[in-house]
Amino acid sequence: MEYKYELVKTDDHLPIKVILHTSDKQLFIPRHWHENVEISYVLAGKIDQIYIDGREYKSRQEDIVLINSNSIHSFSVSMGKDRKAATIFISYEFMKSIDTNYDQIVFDCVSIDEKDPMRLAKFAELRLLLDSIVTSYLTKDNDSLAHINLTGLSYQLAYLLLKNFKVTKKHSTSIQTNKYLDRLTAITNYIKENYNQDLSIDFLSSRFNLSAEYFSRFFIKHLGMTVLNYIHTIRLEKSFPVLMNTDYPIIQIALKHGFPSEKSYTRVFKTVYQMTPHQYRKQHTNK
Repeated sequence: MEYKYELVKTDDHLPIKVILHTSDKQLFIPRHWHENVEISYVLAGKIDQIYIDGREYKSRQEDIVLINSNSIHSFSVSMGKDRKAATIFISYEFMKSIDTNYDQIVFDCVSIDEKDPMRLAKFAELRLLLDSIVTSYLTKDNDSLAHINLTGLSYQLAYLLLKNFKVTKKHSTSIQTNKYLDRLTAITNYIKENYNQDLSIDFLSSRFNLSAEYFSRFFIKHLGMTVLNYIHTIRLEKSFPVLMNTDYPIIQIALKHGFPSEKSYTRVFKTVYQMTPHQYRKQHTNK
């Protein structure tokens, strides 16, 4: 996934897009956002951490976590067997066509630790529908009319969300104006494209005609992390495939991907993977 504003295209002109995740490998998807509603539904195993606009969740089997339009979010999962999860994206244009006041609402739809009997019943109904969507998606290649069924299920999904989980938007930590969306997209795009260069706050703030102080505050406000931590995240993501698929020395990988030293790379790597790059590579190779 992109580590910035993400354009999520739906499948075959359907109002929704379904992605099934079955990998047993460790995965970290850095913070990003998009206009589509995103539903994370764990079928087996768990998701160790879901970050959404400053809040963190641990999602287990049958848990449902809905991410509203333009909410900053990230995912982290450790290595584990028999994991299976579904991600369902609902088109912004589809939701807008159904409810013209869609921009004034959000969905309160996180089943984790829910105790209220009425809410639990609503989640049970939603869970049955999500199961039907996943089943229909898995069999769509063998059913020439599957797109009709999936379209109908998409409308049912919108109906349940609007009926049972809609709340009026009071305030939001998500990005709300095109001006800030465009600015943050430009900044994160630049960092992604130049992650292996020397990126200081003074340099970046000057490039985008902002004071260093405002630039730092703007970044923390809208991404929930410092500029340096974001740069480290991108460098780590870019270096990880090289670490696992080559025998290049750790120092070479570190310097090639923008880290000033092997020590710096190791420190950042350990914060995510709880071991050094050398240890992680050795363990993975042994397995």
